[in-house]
Amino acid sequence: MTIKQKNSILAVSFFGILILGYFLSISPTLLLKDNYDRLKTQEQIYANIPKRLKALSQKEKYYDSLLGHYQITETSLQNNLLKTIDRYAVDHAIKIISFNEPHSVIQNGKKTNSYAFRVSGDFNAILGLAYQLEQRSKFGMIASLQFEKLKNYRTGKTSLEGEFLLQLVQ
Repeated sequence: MTIKQKNSILAVSFFGILILGYFLSISPTLLLKDNYDRLKTQEQIYANIPKRLKALSQKEKYYDSLLGHYQITETSLQNNLLKTIDRYAVDHAIKIISFNEPHSVIQNGKKTNSYAFRVSGDFNAILGLAYQLEQRSKFGMIASLQFEKLKNYRTGKTSLEGEFLLQLVQ
């Protein structure tokens, strides 16, 4: 055997030992390192769960308090609106004359519900109802409020009616 052959056998065996060393020791080590990194990230995620759970429970309490404050239950928005108007009417001596079915329009991908109703009472009570609906109860925006002074010729009395158009964009 010549030195050239010995050197080539040495080079091939060296690269063979490198490949064998990679598959027997380095490759399993890299797999274990990847597994370790994955487990570390899961541990960090699981470590944050109590904090996130506490934050979510606080948010739930906050949203429940908002629902209680605005008197929103699981019934429909129309029922809640009518209930709010009725409570205000009883407290401020106004009458609900009509409450029409909502009108829905879809425009530019947004659904707009319009609720039309009429009430009768004094001017300040009707304005107070508008404020109650738009600012306190947050049902939507008052798109139109039209006042009309009516006279009953039989009795000779006049009354003030307000026609509301409340819009809610969803």
